Amino acid sequence: MERQGWVSIWLGTIKDGDSIEEYVDLKYDEDGESVLSKFFVDFNIDMDETDEDTIEKAVYKNSSSDISSLLDGCSYEEIVIPKIQTSINLKKSYNAVILIYNFEYNNEISSTGAFDFIATTNYE
Repeated sequence: MERQGWVSIWLGTIKDGDSIEEYVDLKYDEDGESVLSKFFVDFNIDMDETDEDTIEKAVYKNSSSDISSLLDGCSYEEIVIPKIQTSINLKKSYNAVILIYNFEYNNEISSTGAFDFIATTNYE
């Protein structure tokens, strides 16, 4: 749900940078209506509760199980990383990250084939 000052975080394994764009970015049909991306469908996210301008995503060359490395360079990293480090211990390695700001995911679906919902935290 839309919630000012919160960020929801997903980590995943993806083959290349173009794939994450295809997976996350909204598409538009011939009439200009937005079409849900596979990410929104996979995690049952209502696109009306998000703003595509508040979505950050990245794919790294190497996988890591270090949450701080995966979130390095994200917006509000000086607040988000310390909060997440204390509560998250990753059990596997990932090479991709998706963050949606001003959104609190309800953890309805915690994992799909390629991505896992990790946490929601306050960044203000």
